Amino acid sequence: MKIKILKGVTVLLLGLILGQSFAQAAAITPTSAAPAEITVDVNSGQVIASKNDQERLPIASVSKLIVIYLVEQAIQSGQFTHTTKVKVPAKIAAFSQDSGVANVELSAERTYTIEQLESAALVASANGAAMALADQVCGSQDKFYQVANQLLTSWGIKNANIISASGLSENDMGSFRNQKLDASLENKLSAREVAMIAWHLVRDYPQIFKLTNQKEAEFPKPDNSNQTMKNTNELLWSSKYQFKGLKTGTTVHDGQNVVGYTQLDKIPVLTVVLNAAEGQNFTETENMLDQIKNQTNLVKVTARQQIYIKNAKNKQGLVELEPQKAITVFAKERQLATKQTFKVNSEQAEAPFNRHQWLAIQRVLFKNEALNDYLGEQPSLRYQTVNKVKVANPIVMIFRPVVAWFEKVF
Repeated sequence: MKIKILKGVTVLLLGLILGQSFAQAAAITPTSAAPAEITVDVNSGQVIASKNDQERLPIASVSKLIVIYLVEQAIQSGQFTHTTKVKVPAKIAAFSQDSGVANVELSAERTYTIEQLESAALVASANGAAMALADQVCGSQDKFYQVANQLLTSWGIKNANIISASGLSENDMGSFRNQKLDASLENKLSAREVAMIAWHLVRDYPQIFKLTNQKEAEFPKPDNSNQTMKNTNELLWSSKYQFKGLKTGTTVHDGQNVVGYTQLDKIPVLTVVLNAAEGQNFTETENMLDQIKNQTNLVKVTARQQIYIKNAKNKQGLVELEPQKAITVFAKERQLATKQTFKVNSEQAEAPFNRHQWLAIQRVLFKNEALNDYLGEQPSLRYQTVNKVKVANPIVMIFRPVVAWFEKVF
């Protein structure tokens, strides 16, 4: 993948466009056997590649990322720490010892640190550990469902109907099953929605990689001896892309899921593959990244601009601006930024200006709607003055419109 510098951009002096919606179509549509997948630039939120990313599909243990986010949020707020020791409720401990639905046994007779339970949930995908964490943060499983759905709603993920902290279906919830719900119910989200959850997690709590990057981790057994948990995410040790996480999830009837975190040309990216055939969630992830590398370039959008400031001493009142920092976009060859919006900081719309003083924001829009697909807001360029700008002589300011009129007419 080559890096290109994009300088020839067109500026529309129209002010900032608010509330405009853009088509959700990524830079590329990967060829894949998986029903749904997506890759997102972590820094900008650009959707680089996507296939069927809005159909809700069973996500199984990927659901545990929601629990982990709420745990990290509670730690940040001072509710507890990673080293806080907690007791697991007897009902959850008993559930964790059912080998049909659990793989890491817990005991109500001992304590575990929050980090140990997080590690078990992320590395070994332990259902009991996820449920214990949900109880610790929210007070009960039912309360967790409410809090989780409220969290997702705040991110724009509406009517998610999360009914399991672990990702198990109602049919597998044993003593925790809600008899009022159909046994076939399970957590379902789209690839885009899963990417949104992972995006918030890694941006808000990057310390989570300490746990998701573990290929193996130790965990205490009920008899106080230790067991070695192996990470269910094979991308950690078998991929050429050097993944650092994040989570797998296996459904009973619909295939396998994986959420990954790696880098493309030093840009951090998140990948999501849902409901792939057994073992193909990992190969389809790499296949998607290969297609991005082969079909896109990393384009740097940076260009000097000129704006008119009526009292600037500069010739014709034109002040030269430069971006404080370039933005990068994954795009196919010759896909150029040709449409932008521009807004001058109203508090600083009159000279004098210091050198490198922030003066304007340019919201970057592209003619190709496929490049306008972002999980969050469209990217913006913050512009600063290239040089110091003095105030024009009052007489010059009086005659400037006249001169401009003559130049336009003649």
